[in-house]
Amino acid sequence: MKNNESLVRAIFLWISVVLVVGIVILIFTFRSGMMEEETIVGAVLIGVSDDGGWNESHYNGIKYACDSHECKFMATMNVPEEEEAIRKAVSSLTDRGCSVIFLTSYGYGSYADEIAKQYPDVAFYCISGDGSADNCASYFARMYQVRYLSGIVAGSASESGMLGYVTAMPIPETIRSIDAYTLGARKANPDAKVMVVYTGSWDDKEAEESAARKLAEAGADVMTFHEDRPYAIDLADEMGLYTTGYDFVSGEYSDKFLTAALIEWDILYETVLSDYLSGRANFSNDYWLGLSDGAVSIYPYSAYVSDEARDMVSAEEQRIRTWRDVFSGEIYDNSGTLRCRDNETIGDDELFNKIDWYVDGVEICE
Repeated sequence: MKNNESLVRAIFLWISVVLVVGIVILIFTFRSGMMEEETIVGAVLIGVSDDGGWNESHYNGIKYACDSHECKFMATMNVPEEEEAIRKAVSSLTDRGCSVIFLTSYGYGSYADEIAKQYPDVAFYCISGDGSADNCASYFARMYQVRYLSGIVAGSASESGMLGYVTAMPIPETIRSIDAYTLGARKANPDAKVMVVYTGSWDDKEAEESAARKLAEAGADVMTFHEDRPYAIDLADEMGLYTTGYDFVSGEYSDKFLTAALIEWDILYETVLSDYLSGRANFSNDYWLGLSDGAVSIYPYSAYVSDEARDMVSAEEQRIRTWRDVFSGEIYDNSGTLRCRDNETIGDDELFNKIDWYVDGVEICE
């Protein structure tokens, strides 16, 4: 009987040891698998990561999100908005294990859909409104909200009532920003005019400086820009003009640098990546975050910004957050056509993808 009891105990002990060893092996295997499955995030940049503008702000924002979630990050730089170059960049990132890729320049969107379909196991996020593949979504910030607020500051400061605007090309992203800036300027000064020069490029120092000079000669005493780098306002500041910035502030300016319309890329990229990692990614929904999400903000004011302008910005920011967005109420375009009625708000699809008209007060300069 005792021999039987000893045998049972030995068998039980042996089974226990096997179970413990099995659990340890299982845990080790699981952890090893998790380590092997580290998420690698890629980015395609049209410029370099330290350009002091658009590309640097994206690079830093994605890196912040990756560091927050312990993801590996790699980027390909100086990739032009051309199909072959973009395909090569994406192939390089997927070959190195990227399962998430951010396409950070507007022109990449023209090719996002077809490229995404070639890599069905990779999540693509594109800065433009293009891309309807099952694994592709758009993302951006409601820059126009703070463009409107910075327009109020610019319109209040201008003595000539003429504001200069240097930008790349007429696409919905730039047009809605021009329109919002003009609505803000005319909120502060109903007679204000915003003169716009298109350069045809996101990064052309000679063309942008030439545009700034042209606008100054035409009477603009406040200058802003919508390009990858702040060449236009760098020159305008040297010329003694008032300026307002855009997206990212990296330079040192005089007190005539009034404020800037900023995108908080850290918040935007952290939100997108967090959704992907937690399984909440929904590629039928695009990301367009604004003031209420903390994704856009106004840069601290200079001493030249009046108390009246600050109060107006504060009131309008509160209105946008709690009541009606920028493109609400009666709005006429610069040909006199009514585009929005008093009790209406222009929808997101129109603003993000389709807007091709300018509000009253915009003058396109050849």
